[in-house]
Amino acid sequence: MVSSRLARRKVDPATLARHKRRLRAKAKSPEGGALMKPNPRLAVREVAAVPNLLEPEPRLAVNAGELCGALDFAFAGGGCYDVLATALDEAPLPKSDFADAEYERELFVEELVTRCLRVSLGGREAPLNHLFLTRLIARPPAEPAVTGHRRAILAELAADDELRTRFGELYESLCRLRRSFDNDRAASAYEATRKRIDTLAMVRDVVELCATGFEGATSGLGSIRDFAAEVRASDGWARLVELLDYENDMAKVDVRMQVGADGRVRSFTIVELQENEDNRFYASPLSRLLTRFTMFWRGYRLEGGEMVSRWLDLVFQGVSHYLPPLMQLLGHMEIYLAMLAFRDDCTQKGLEVCFAELSEDGPRRMQGLFNPLLFDQGVIPIPCDLDLVDEGSLTVITGPNSGGKTRLLQSLGLSQLLAQSGFYVPAARAEMPLASGMFVSLIDEARADQKEGRLGTELLRIRRLFETARGGALVLLDELCSGTNPSEGEEIFYLVLTLLGELGPEAFITTHFLEFARRLAEEDRPHGVRFLQVELDEDQHPTYGFTRGVATTSLAAQTAARLGVTREELLALVRRNRR
Repeated sequence: MVSSRLARRKVDPATLARHKRRLRAKAKSPEGGALMKPNPRLAVREVAAVPNLLEPEPRLAVNAGELCGALDFAFAGGGCYDVLATALDEAPLPKSDFADAEYERELFVEELVTRCLRVSLGGREAPLNHLFLTRLIARPPAEPAVTGHRRAILAELAADDELRTRFGELYESLCRLRRSFDNDRAASAYEATRKRIDTLAMVRDVVELCATGFEGATSGLGSIRDFAAEVRASDGWARLVELLDYENDMAKVDVRMQVGADGRVRSFTIVELQENEDNRFYASPLSRLLTRFTMFWRGYRLEGGEMVSRWLDLVFQGVSHYLPPLMQLLGHMEIYLAMLAFRDDCTQKGLEVCFAELSEDGPRRMQGLFNPLLFDQGVIPIPCDLDLVDEGSLTVITGPNSGGKTRLLQSLGLSQLLAQSGFYVPAARAEMPLASGMFVSLIDEARADQKEGRLGTELLRIRRLFETARGGALVLLDELCSGTNPSEGEEIFYLVLTLLGELGPEAFITTHFLEFARRLAEEDRPHGVRFLQVELDEDQHPTYGFTRGVATTSLAAQTAARLGVTREELLALVRRNRR
């Protein structure tokens, strides 16, 4: 049956009609049995050893029924590449306590995936499923066992170059298998048959790579080996191997040629013909003649090519239920290859990545923390260190514009997502407390549908924070209360600080209220608040590092001069425009 999703695609009418005729022929065939019904996907056979690289349970998250129906249609001559490429877009992920709507846009998670995570195949960039990878990073799993499962796989691949090579070879083979189901129409019946046989050969080769490439794996990569063992023990696999063996070795022919003095063949004689009679697909000449006569007598008009096609369909349906797990595996492999490539890229830039040490109530220590989003701007980030070991969960950050405050908040948010998702953190070393969720507000943009002014929008942002944040969450706020005058803003700022102290998240808040922050630090500092400032060198330029304390200046004059906003330069522009 063609899925509703396929029905909405623009399928060639001739291809669709040919597919329907073939299904009707299967339904009428007296030898078809249960596998030859026109809708073989009413009950998709289950696979016990599903290779799952994202969680310990062998769970198939993709829609097996839809995928099997699409694959059947593609094997019959249609196409389903778009169905395969988007199979994981809506697949359920492991349970998560994070609500990605509260931070995904603010942290530019999609940009991190599209610009920093890449995989090369033969010198060409592979077309990764960016939507799935974004979902995966933006929703860290709630169960620590899932995080540990992913870390163990990534660590084993990083530590074993040979295993990583075999992993890449399997990924390339799976990509070729997926492309074989594309909707390129064959130019002739022979080419169509050849393409179907090649697809079956790719299935065989992929399963063999799964079986032989991960024999010694100790992490979740062993699930690939277990899956291959289940496939190879099935009757469908035996039929597949024997058909391909028969196609490759139907007979052996000894010939004798007579060649003249000019090098041309004078005569060609068959000395001996030995057919592969041990193969289950072998049929004697008399048997083949009787089969065609019987089918003709019963009213069927089957040509030789249609008989071959019937064989291929029968064999494919014996292994087709193993293909959805392979398509899921392909999507899972992309995150590990992308993370390994990300580590290599960072190493080439002189930067380090690591697995974070996560604990329930531990401190936050970050050495060599950097923001990978800067890669796309052609900038090599300057790493910074944070050592927040004293008691307290609220951090107020002050300093000049362009000093790295917002980039620091982004780095902290992305690091938390990557760490709890089981992947590399952009830091040389990291100790981090586990977060129960995240709330981020970094982008302050005016919108056409905005009902409130700057102050109203700011207050709604604070309201949303307390509606969604919980104790143990990570809260990142950029320029809190910047949308109103200082006196009112300071009062709201203090209210937010004190209530966050009662709620108990880990919060990082940037502000330009320098005098207010100084008074807080020296006079009536709320319990549990620490202060960081942008570090400046001897020439009063930001080093993009952070030290304890409150900044004494915002360096507004230096920033204005750097951007060409001085009296002299602006006056020159005024005079030019008055001419």
